[in-house]
Amino acid sequence: MYVCFFFPLEAMLIRNVGEGNQRDQIATHCPGAFIFNFTLTPDNRTLLLNDEPILPRAHPHIPTPLRAHQTGETATDFAHRVRTNFSGAPVMDLDYYIETPDTTSGTSIYNTKYNPRLRIDILRANMPTYPGYSTPLFSNSQKQIWVWLEDLSVYPPETPYSSITLKISRVKVSRRWPDADSQGTTTYKTPKSLKTCHIWSWLCADINNYPYYEYIYRENFDQYGKKGSMRHFLTTRWGNLVGLMGVGQAIVWLAVCGSMVLSLAIYAVFRGVKSVVEVYRKRIQEVDEWLADEEVEGLLKNDIYLEDSGKVEKEEVSEEKGGEKTSVEESFPPPYIPMKTEKSSTS
Repeated sequence: MYVCFFFPLEAMLIRNVGEGNQRDQIATHCPGAFIFNFTLTPDNRTLLLNDEPILPRAHPHIPTPLRAHQTGETATDFAHRVRTNFSGAPVMDLDYYIETPDTTSGTSIYNTKYNPRLRIDILRANMPTYPGYSTPLFSNSQKQIWVWLEDLSVYPPETPYSSITLKISRVKVSRRWPDADSQGTTTYKTPKSLKTCHIWSWLCADINNYPYYEYIYRENFDQYGKKGSMRHFLTTRWGNLVGLMGVGQAIVWLAVCGSMVLSLAIYAVFRGVKSVVEVYRKRIQEVDEWLADEEVEGLLKNDIYLEDSGKVEKEEVSEEKGGEKTSVEESFPPPYIPMKTEKSSTS
């Protein structure tokens, strides 16, 4: 199914100048359109756009690069044309927004039907023959494409969506949706307005579920996925290693390096656990020694206390006895001593 997607007049157009001159030239302020061909694979399970799989993707984490032929014909000319071969028309690389259902899940007991809907909005057109030359399609009057699909039969629960046969029900081209403040549209964003990708993010995805990436700008992706993400970093290194050594040698080298790293990690963990156990044992020993010292010191203090208490009791007893003796002695009168007379003393 062919769809003619017309873009604003101020956008660029590539034309082949002259019958014998095949060079592409840039022209502005000319009407133009992109030609999109929606088809299904022979098994009716994958939707193709200009022979590229878009539902589901060939690789879930790698967006499909889109290209489209460009024509300068009007809508009337395109509607009445008989020829469907556009191989001679100029080709443009397209950056786009895409909204698709999650094809990684499946049917359930509550929903055995699968009627997916796609929305595609072209954000920018790039010229392969003129690297770096592109034009953004930011106009609020820009069109977007809707595609409706239907399943061919009812499937039992837990049937993967990727294995369900489909047919193209309807394709529609309509105007972009304005955003809440009517200052733009809900789908158009520049590359600078997108969130920054960091190495600690595995995918740097736009959304959490499939298709993960909705804004597809070519400079942000390559054959390994989203540039700047952790997944891109690892898969790039793996791809370079396979290209240098081959798959077999790369696997062997990776296994050897992995075993070395794993052994070092295990040794480091062993040393760490051992040091913790030694510290724990030393601490227990210190506590035991401290308790022993406290027990010995407590016994000595107890002995001294007993000795001191015995001495105090003896002193108290002796004091009590001394006090009683004194009191007895004081109770009796002093002994009588006869006094000598003067007479006896003179004789």
